Amino acid sequence: MRLLITLGLLFCGLLQAQVHTSYLWHLHQPNYWPEESVWYPRGYQKVWESHSVKMAGGNLYSDNLSHPLNDLYDIFSKPDRVAAYQDEPKDAVASLLGHPKAGAQVCYSGALIENINSLGTANQWGYSSNWKNHFTTARGWNTSGGKPRLDIVAFTFHHALSPLVSEGTLRKELQANKLIYGQNFGTNPVYSKGYWPAECAFSERIIKVLVQEGIEWSVIANSHLSRTLSDYPVNFTSSGTRYDPPNKADVVSTTGTNWWSGQLDGRGGAFAAPYCYQAHKARYVDPANGTPYTMTVVPMCDLLSYKNGFSLMGTDDIDNHIAPFSVPAQPSLVLMAHDGDNAWGGGYDYYNNSVPGFANAAAAQGYTPNTVQQFLADHPVPANDIVHVEDGAWFNADNDWGHVQFINWLWPMYNSAKRFDPNGWTEDARNWAVLVAAENHVQMAEDLSGPADIADIVAPSAASSLTELAWHHLLPGMASDYMYYGTSLDMEVKQTLAGNIAIGFADQVIANYPGTDNTAPNVFIPQRFPWNPGGLGYGPVYGYQQHQNSSDFHIWTFAYDVNGMQQVVLKYRLDLDDENPLTSDENDTYAGGAGVGAWQSLPMNLRVFPTGNISGNPDVNFFLTPSHIANLYWVELTGLHDTLVDYYVEATDNSGNIFKSPIQHVYVGASNAGGSANGISWTPTYPTINDTITITVPNAPTDGMLHWGVNGWAKPDTSYWPDSSILWNSVGPAVESPLDGPVANAFTIKLGPFNKPAQLVNFVDFVVHYDNNTWDNNGGADYHIPISQPLRKPDPLFQNSVRVWPNPAQDAYQVEVTAGVDPSYLLEIFDLEGKLVKTAVADPGQNTFQRGGLPSGSYLLKFTGHQTYQVHQARLLLVD
Repeated sequence: MRLLITLGLLFCGLLQAQVHTSYLWHLHQPNYWPEESVWYPRGYQKVWESHSVKMAGGNLYSDNLSHPLNDLYDIFSKPDRVAAYQDEPKDAVASLLGHPKAGAQVCYSGALIENINSLGTANQWGYSSNWKNHFTTARGWNTSGGKPRLDIVAFTFHHALSPLVSEGTLRKELQANKLIYGQNFGTNPVYSKGYWPAECAFSERIIKVLVQEGIEWSVIANSHLSRTLSDYPVNFTSSGTRYDPPNKADVVSTTGTNWWSGQLDGRGGAFAAPYCYQAHKARYVDPANGTPYTMTVVPMCDLLSYKNGFSLMGTDDIDNHIAPFSVPAQPSLVLMAHDGDNAWGGGYDYYNNSVPGFANAAAAQGYTPNTVQQFLADHPVPANDIVHVEDGAWFNADNDWGHVQFINWLWPMYNSAKRFDPNGWTEDARNWAVLVAAENHVQMAEDLSGPADIADIVAPSAASSLTELAWHHLLPGMASDYMYYGTSLDMEVKQTLAGNIAIGFADQVIANYPGTDNTAPNVFIPQRFPWNPGGLGYGPVYGYQQHQNSSDFHIWTFAYDVNGMQQVVLKYRLDLDDENPLTSDENDTYAGGAGVGAWQSLPMNLRVFPTGNISGNPDVNFFLTPSHIANLYWVELTGLHDTLVDYYVEATDNSGNIFKSPIQHVYVGASNAGGSANGISWTPTYPTINDTITITVPNAPTDGMLHWGVNGWAKPDTSYWPDSSILWNSVGPAVESPLDGPVANAFTIKLGPFNKPAQLVNFVDFVVHYDNNTWDNNGGADYHIPISQPLRKPDPLFQNSVRVWPNPAQDAYQVEVTAGVDPSYLLEIFDLEGKLVKTAVADPGQNTFQRGGLPSGSYLLKFTGHQTYQVHQARLLLVD
């Protein structure tokens, strides 16, 4: 018996020894006002200068305000940040010295280095000029294997979002950060081999540049490993899948098997062990020449990172869900990555209590506190362990911003009905169009004048060239922070400010080379909508309701050339076996191979993209107008289904220079808009609120009922109920309505039209409940019919005459109409589920409607018989 117990303990210890733990702390503050420096001509302003100039009434623009509107003192003077940017990471690593291999990774952006240097030199807000000594000291401590205890990893200088910027910008950002790293932290030991992508936003597209710049491994979000597995569990809940399910083009044949799901504050996901906790290899193939580029990818633990950044954390999740499945040949690494200067994870308790406390607890369990570089040296990834990594950022950061299309930095363009529309607009899209145009001017200047010196781009001097000045002033505009904070303050003009200054320098160079153009157009990485054509959509774009997408889909991009565009074409081809295996590169090169069809071409539609705030959003103040902006190009791909598609965009400028975008892949499913795999269908395929919908149920086993609701299974207004309808179980909210028939072996039912003022309907949700108590619920996905709200032309009576605002002191909303309003007019306020929540009548003689008691939220305002206005949040923005 004793022998068995001893062997059991030994076996348990061997398993636990295959788990390693480490940290990554992300430290960053952007350049808050990328204006030309007043103090140091030729450069841009750093934080202390921007603050001082602003306080003196400078940085004044047409809005009569001094910028930036951010409170820089409040941002930088918080005690936790003062400590985190100077000595606290060193103190935390010092607490780990008793563990032979223990340490941490830190990301210290070039922009933050510049900002803290500006404050430290001036001895302001608690910063000292020797702040960097703490990092060089900790960086000089070595693990037992000779690796830095504090590895200051590579990064994009200005927090550029790697998958959305061009190869040229990414290269400059990496080179600039490497230079300022050496200037401040020294070059012994050498620059880190690791990379932290801003927002952990990764795409295999960036591997080529990373490898060429000497980076050997990159952190990725482990959600974007788990979502590629063939048995990934799609679970539309607050702790499960919070956005579109994986597209089949991203799914590999590997299974995860050992799955566990967890959540905290609605943030979580599903993860498979050991796969999602092992380092792997990922590769990118240059589509032009077939050259492969391979690097190691190190998964951070999305859920455990969030827990670690907000509270003390034990080892229970590791004990129960990771350690039992670890394997000696390729052990698990639990990497907890999060901001090191925000929330609890940036404070004294975190660095001084949580870090050593968890490391000691992990070691007591037989786990190994480690650094990533030491771990990889001890456990190199097998060369044949090639995986696929889905695009995306860290999952559920701010609820669900791990989206594969980075929607928190690139919200899909929509129209006044809040539906995707290539003729729509968002401020994010507008600002990417500004950056695409500005970069083409700067790149052309460099192509004409010769290579720019990265040292002069980082810190220009009197001897720096105009091209180097152009790059210096453009790169701060690439900071993804501006788009993350959206319409807050003056964030939405900072790209324009940087771009206009950069273009001013670049155009002086271009003017010296009339008639010469060797620069290809700049093309934004092509986007598509929906992500899953012919499949399910979910997440914030769909109001967190399941949505059955049509198999038709749009591809769109921004393209720009200084000398104008000749044509922009979508190239697409069909895969012949609907698979893109990791062992073949045929789908990844322009040349292709026997497994793919020939390229087909579709000219893309041109739209001159507006520079202004065409949505009328009062939170956006474009007091600066871009001197140049890229045009939008789009096309709808129709008629495809059940097929894997490769595609890219080819743009030709007026000088004959050609740019080809990277090849992307999408699996197009069966078009279930208007039908289902089970034969259930409805007409019209895309109904509007004024249509009567006929739902047909063929081959039914028995008679039955349509079990239905609206707007995410809310209760339909009784005015929409067909005859003999009843509430499900007498309480609802779903309604059951009898099917008619059978006729020709099919049952039918008619619903709608859904145009009654009592309830606005955006979706009809249904399943079929047969009399034998069986159900057809579309394989668990249910059926969802989107109801189009017709785009209404502004009513002449109210056009440009309505103001809406909240009165917080009285908890009231007030609508003022400057056009004549008869007291008999009725104002109706609906929530976005279509429920009528308030009514009001005009105040005689005042031309106002006023009602209190509405909570902060999103509403529709409707003047009975007239225009419906979309309003949003407590500010009640009008979009007309």
